[in-house]
Amino acid sequence: MEVKIERSTPIAAFMAFGTKGDVYPIAAVATAFACDQRKYDVVFITHSAHQDIAAHLAESNVRYAPISSPPVLPPPESNEDDDNSLALSFSIHKRTVTWEHRQECLSIMERIFGDGPSLDGDFVLINFFALEGWTLAELFHVKCVVAAPYVVNYTAPSSFQRQFRRELPLLYRYLQEASDVELGWKDVMHWMWPLFSEDWGSWREELNLSPLPFTDPVTASEKNSSINSENISLNDGISLYNDHMFCFSGSLPYSWLFQKCAIAIHHGGSGATAAALKAGIPQVICPFMLDQFYWAERMCWLGVAPEPLRRNQLLPENCDNVSVSEGANVLKKAIKRAMSPGIKARAQEISKRISQENGVSEAVRILKEEIS
Repeated sequence: MEVKIERSTPIAAFMAFGTKGDVYPIAAVATAFACDQRKYDVVFITHSAHQDIAAHLAESNVRYAPISSPPVLPPPESNEDDDNSLALSFSIHKRTVTWEHRQECLSIMERIFGDGPSLDGDFVLINFFALEGWTLAELFHVKCVVAAPYVVNYTAPSSFQRQFRRELPLLYRYLQEASDVELGWKDVMHWMWPLFSEDWGSWREELNLSPLPFTDPVTASEKNSSINSENISLNDGISLYNDHMFCFSGSLPYSWLFQKCAIAIHHGGSGATAAALKAGIPQVICPFMLDQFYWAERMCWLGVAPEPLRRNQLLPENCDNVSVSEGANVLKKAIKRAMSPGIKARAQEISKRISQENGVSEAVRILKEEIS
């Protein structure tokens, strides 16, 4: 007869999905937490595309658990002659990737928490792109903590609250009456509402959970890789226009690159935005999707960037000389505004304020309060 040995070490499973800007801040908190709370067995779950942080995690005794799904699943290129079939094909592909992603998450969590009883100190920490963690925390009877270094860029359907109140009146009242320190209706409307959709409900039923959160027992709710110029290989690039432009297709850390730049022209991702702020340089932002629009507006409001550019200004429908010239002029004017004395001074001011903060330590302090 096999004797099961009950573990005595609590587990902290950090789960973060998305691009580097979404994942790396959570990784920084995980490593800081591991160094501060050595009684914990700390695991970091993320895409295999981010395997470059595995060595850094290991230095702090954080186990790296990769998931094979891509950080972003880009839609197919539009083709007017075949739009319907492309959309259908992409939808099927997305469902397949999502199902496989969730199954991998389940498999990893089974290996982490096993089939024994959970400990009081066990918890799962997730970002907003890792909502699987909420359901899996409930499945394994451990606490779930939500930590997100960005603003949710999507909102619930207009009919969501009305339908919720009609179909789940007791739960709606419970969430409405929650105190400010408890998970309540404001959290549902802010980030949690997708978990009440049919898509998530069907997966919960596969796990033998009720189709809706809270209707089972309720769960409670930087060190960069060292790098210098000797480590950087520029062989993946090419110089154009008499060395006035260098096109690079490899990977460079923003923390290294932006220190050498007078200005950052980027898409508005949270990682690029934060790195430009830290470097103290002006920004020109052209957002394309998701939270990029928020960061673009926010940087303009802070005074470190001019008004965001529109996609069709830089990527005109027609690639004729006139359209390209107009786009170039728009970018030229934006750069001139960004390099004005006022914006440059404001960027330096914000950078100085950031340098005096320790966001990771503050995040660990809040996390310790949450799990205590």
